[in-house]
Amino acid sequence: MRARAVGILFNEQQDVLLMRRRKEGRVYATLPGGGIEEGETPAQACARELLEEVNLEVDVLEEVLTLENQGNQEHYFRVVWRSGEMRLGDGPEGVRHSEQNWYNPEWVSVDDLDGVNLVPAELHP
Repeated sequence: MRARAVGILFNEQQDVLLMRRRKEGRVYATLPGGGIEEGETPAQACARELLEEVNLEVDVLEEVLTLENQGNQEHYFRVVWRSGEMRLGDGPEGVRHSEQNWYNPEWVSVDDLDGVNLVPAELHP
C-alpha cells in the first residue's frame, strides 16, 4: 500500500482546485496530491505536492478525510493558499505532460463537480 497526501483548496469564489487529467484515453479530475516520501509526514507531503503540481505554496490545516483508494491510503487536508501563481508546476506532472498524457489545473465550482468525472467516487458531494 502506498500512502498519498492530497490538498483541498478553495478560492474566494468557493471553487475547488482540481487537476484535470487525460491518461490512456481516459479523462477525469482529481484533487492535487501524490505520494508521501520517506521521512515526510502526510502534511509535509501535501504542501510539497501542491507546489510541484500547481505551483502554489500552501498552509496545510487539518486532515479532513482518510480513505483507501486502489490500494493506497490517502490523507486529505484542507489547505489555504499562501503564495504562487496557479499553473502546471515543475514537478513530475509538468515533465510528463504531453498531448496524450496531459494535466490541467483549474478551478471548478462545487456545483459542477458531477460533470468533471471526479475520482475517487467517494469525493462526490
